[in-house]
Amino acid sequence: MKVAEEIRKLGFRRWYERQLVVSHGYLVVAFLALILLLAGIEGMDYLRRSVGFYLLVAVGAAAAGTLMFIAWRRFNVLLARAELFAEHAECPRCKAWGKFRVIAAEPSAADDPPEAGRPHWIKVRCNVCGNEWKLG
Repeated sequence: MKVAEEIRKLGFRRWYERQLVVSHGYLVVAFLALILLLAGIEGMDYLRRSVGFYLLVAVGAAAAGTLMFIAWRRFNVLLARAELFAEHAECPRCKAWGKFRVIAAEPSAADDPPEAGRPHWIKVRCNVCGNEWKLG
């Protein structure tokens, strides 16, 4: 229920903006990790003199590749969830975008990772006209 609580506390527009900033932060991390991975692979060709240093660079490149994969996946998950809710954030009756209060949300555990995609829906009420609908 963390997403619903954050939207309730911050408001949808600020929550959405924050999700975009955080997800693009993960994109930057993934890009930097990709650069480290490629630099490690390139450096392995020149470091055949010392086995220890070669293994250190290989482990560093593998760690950078793992970090890149995790950050890329996190970027995609956060961006997809923010876009899914943003597509439905317009009130069907008065067409006000992002001006609503959270009424209910799909039950989820506090320790659910963002990759679980929960909540899949949030029930909201428009601040302008009082109409109720579900996001997601």
